[in-house]
Amino acid sequence: MAEESGSADYAERLESLTEQLRATTQERQNIELEVKDIERVLGEIEALPDGEAVYQLVGNVMIKKDRETIKKELEEKKESDTLYVQTLKQREEALTAEINKLRRDMILKSQAFRATGSS
Repeated sequence: MAEESGSADYAERLESLTEQLRATTQERQNIELEVKDIERVLGEIEALPDGEAVYQLVGNVMIKKDRETIKKELEEKKESDTLYVQTLKQREEALTAEINKLRRDMILKSQAFRATGSS
């Protein structure tokens, strides 16, 4: 009976960790897409002729802004997002390691139970 309870705890923990990993991976992918969009926009801004008007969407309103100000804001956002992606990758690695350890522990515990239960 204790084996069933322990197995259920392992299974619940494994399910929780797997869901955390899935959510973290999805968030990382979303931020990576955002970084690519920022890079694309920065390229478009660079390609504009000098003196060309640049607008930024703020809520439902487009506001004319200085080209260098927008570039600086986008580069800061890109840097921040890139650091966040690295943090998410580290979190994914930690969760994956924890999941793998839990799976190994479950297998070892199951093997030990079978060995003692069949004696």
